[in-house]
Amino acid sequence: MSEDLVSFRGHWVLDPARSAHAGGTPPRCGHHDLRLDGDRLVVSIESVLGSGDPVRTEFVLDLWQDTPMAVGKVDRVRTVIEPQRFCTIAYAGSQAVARAWRILGHLDEMTIVQSAPDQLGV
Repeated sequence: MSEDLVSFRGHWVLDPARSAHAGGTPPRCGHHDLRLDGDRLVVSIESVLGSGDPVRTEFVLDLWQDTPMAVGKVDRVRTVIEPQRFCTIAYAGSQAVARAWRILGHLDEMTIVQSAPDQLGV
């Protein structure tokens, strides 16, 4: 399973000019760092929101089972790995409350598609 994540390892930089956002102000800049640590994926994210507020988070995901979490309403995160893409799905109980697909294009390009339920659906 972790072999499918090898191409995702490394430092990724957000290109705001090539980003689309359905709601809210898009971030000014952002970086994703992904590394494998045995059967775990370490994800570090730093960004500056459109408001100018900095955001930094780091989490470690188990690649074989759901990862327990204690972030807001989220109690666990599931990692789904496929060739050239992987998804993290955040759960609150049995309800999926957010998804983030990471999809490889060219060797130097990754697309991230995030979704969450809102008052209009998803």
